[in-house]
Amino acid sequence: MTTVALLVAVGAVLVAYLASRRAAAVEQRLTDVHHQLLDLRTQLKEAEGRWHEELAGLRMEMRQRAGELSFSPQMTIAEALQVHPKVGEVLASFHLNGCSHCAVSDVDTLEGACQTYGIDQKALMAALNRLVDARSGGSTGPINVADRKLEI
Repeated sequence: MTTVALLVAVGAVLVAYLASRRAAAVEQRLTDVHHQLLDLRTQLKEAEGRWHEELAGLRMEMRQRAGELSFSPQMTIAEALQVHPKVGEVLASFHLNGCSHCAVSDVDTLEGACQTYGIDQKALMAALNRLVDARSGGSTGPINVADRKLEI
């Protein structure tokens, strides 16, 4: 009887050992799949970023071809930066896009940035649209940003 109990105990230990090895193999496969999933997620985010950049570029190109190159308050800062090479300078003169203490993002709209930072939206829009007018043969004079902040 003790021999049978001993054999059953040895068998149980052997089964437990094999189950433990199998569980370790399954855990390793699960870890590998998890890492692959993380890599795919990273690749997806990178592809999404490239897609958004390409989409913004296509939108700007369509507007350029349609002769609609002007700035609107609903435009994102990233879209505005693609319209003219001097947009960054205009935004910087209004203390947007580049301040170390500002949290302005390329996905913020011009309108939202003006509201958030108390900037006169009409003055900013006029300054930005003068860039396009200057490029298409309009006024090439300096951009006046004297009253760029709203009084609160």
